[in-house]
Amino acid sequence: MPSPALVAAAAEARASGDWRGAAALMPVDVDVDLAKVRDGFGAEAAAALEDDLRHLCLDLLWWHLPRHRGGMTTMQGLVSAVLAPESGAGTAPLLRVRLPRSPTGPQRVRLGVATLAELEYERWYLAPRYTWDVRATAGLRSVWAEPQVYSLLSDGDFESAWRRCGITLNFTDPAALQRPSAAPTSPLGVAEQARAAARAFGVDSVATLFGAYLTLHVPDLTADAADPLTADASDPSEWLEVPVRIPTGTVPPDLALLAAGLMSPSDLHPLMRAALFPEAGNAAVAPESPQSFGHFRARCRDGWHRLSIAGGTLRLHDHDEVEQLREATLHSLGGAVSGCYAVREAWHTGVGRLPRALRDHRREVVHRLQHGDTEFLLTGLADGTIDPRMRTGNGWSLLHMVMWLDHERALGPLLAAGLEVDVRDRIERTPLYAAVMNGGDPELVRRLLAAGADPRAETVHGAWPAGVARSRGDWRDLRFLAEL
Repeated sequence: MPSPALVAAAAEARASGDWRGAAALMPVDVDVDLAKVRDGFGAEAAAALEDDLRHLCLDLLWWHLPRHRGGMTTMQGLVSAVLAPESGAGTAPLLRVRLPRSPTGPQRVRLGVATLAELEYERWYLAPRYTWDVRATAGLRSVWAEPQVYSLLSDGDFESAWRRCGITLNFTDPAALQRPSAAPTSPLGVAEQARAAARAFGVDSVATLFGAYLTLHVPDLTADAADPLTADASDPSEWLEVPVRIPTGTVPPDLALLAAGLMSPSDLHPLMRAALFPEAGNAAVAPESPQSFGHFRARCRDGWHRLSIAGGTLRLHDHDEVEQLREATLHSLGGAVSGCYAVREAWHTGVGRLPRALRDHRREVVHRLQHGDTEFLLTGLADGTIDPRMRTGNGWSLLHMVMWLDHERALGPLLAAGLEVDVRDRIERTPLYAAVMNGGDPELVRRLLAAGADPRAETVHGAWPAGVARSRGDWRDLRFLAEL
């Protein structure tokens, strides 16, 4: 999630009227031409759109963008969030936030302008105004303030929960309210979203996307389940004929973390904190402390031994250099490793078990890089608290992850640290393959090629980067690679 420093900088830019500056602080590509909007829709529509842009809080929207259903923290792929005016949206220019193509690819979004007609064959939903407009954040309380609804959901009394929120279900099958093996959809705020969407687009029915498989009728607020005979079997809510869609989901994760004591109000976005906990005021949140990784412990021989990441490598403090050289030699000849040496082997290959604290450290590094924190990587490489040889459980190296970052700054230091440009993961994927497969920047692809990456390096499944570039031509312009 955006850091407190970034949120404060974005708020300052908004206050000065610099909406482009506020957007530039986030991983967002802006493609908004107000002159073109004025020419196509008139001065009044362009002025209304610009007014929304001045009040657009992308760092708040970031908290509410849908996440991948597999439990990842990255965004749901191949969907757009539409930020619409409160009325006349059917013919007006609409702000559109296009989410990434892949949940394992770069987590940059694109802010542009579209019309309802242009969205006809797209997968999109209407983002509630309280998730992006600084003038409407009081509406956040509507999805938090009903503890009895959560009790009903917990008890499995879905119909009563929805009825308490003003919605009548015209069906009895609870499967329409949740995905298999998922928590039930929370009805809090759904009625307000349905009314707002119907009012904005001038319709009397809206569909739900993500959590539930419903068509909601306005103004009576009755709900029909999606027809499984006409809907896509894997996710009926994504292909309903009703064109206007609103998002639904489970209990807000923030609420669950707060209830479990794993998050405090000070951890929330300031606008959320002000709306949900007005008694807390606008007290400043302390900036993030630098990450400190300290020491780790591993069971070795007859006790616990100390390890740490220092000087850019995993150090084994209870084994001298002579012993470590002897163990490395024996291992190169096929000998088995155990204890601290087995931990180091797992750390550098991704195969094997790690102590929990070291595993948590690896997770933290991957999480920060996955969300584009280039500065975190560069600082860690410079001060030796990140080991460039670390691998994830699937064998990805830091070079596989460079597609998530500002590659102009990160690629050189990783190569200088000794990583091979064609380093392979556990199924033989190279960093070039990962970048092409997951929608990486074409300029990164060019840089990897210039560094010697093999465009025909095959995975265990017989796929190779140039071949993938041919099949994914609609993702990025990779004709230069496809022809190799």
